[in-house]
Amino acid sequence: MAKTVRERAAEMGLKAMGKLFEDPKRAEAIGKAIAGLQQAKLALDEAQEKALKAAGLPTRDDFKSAGKRISALKRRCNELAHELDGLIASEKK
Repeated sequence: MAKTVRERAAEMGLKAMGKLFEDPKRAEAIGKAIAGLQQAKLALDEAQEKALKAAGLPTRDDFKSAGKRISALKRRCNELAHELDGLIASEKK
């Protein structure tokens, strides 16, 4: 069975990663670089959140919370609409 382009690309990627991490020193250096990038991103995210809060603007977490609340309200509205439809239908009988 012929492999798809995606499967071949995945194999090539895995092979390249294997070669890249063959050397323990290189693997350690890559790991340290990734850890440093993660720390820098975390620091940037925290600074951004502080700046947004200081400016009185909503943060990413504020938007996530609002989205969850809106979803919950939509679900509740749908439930109430179904209940109301049931009540109206039972009154017509």
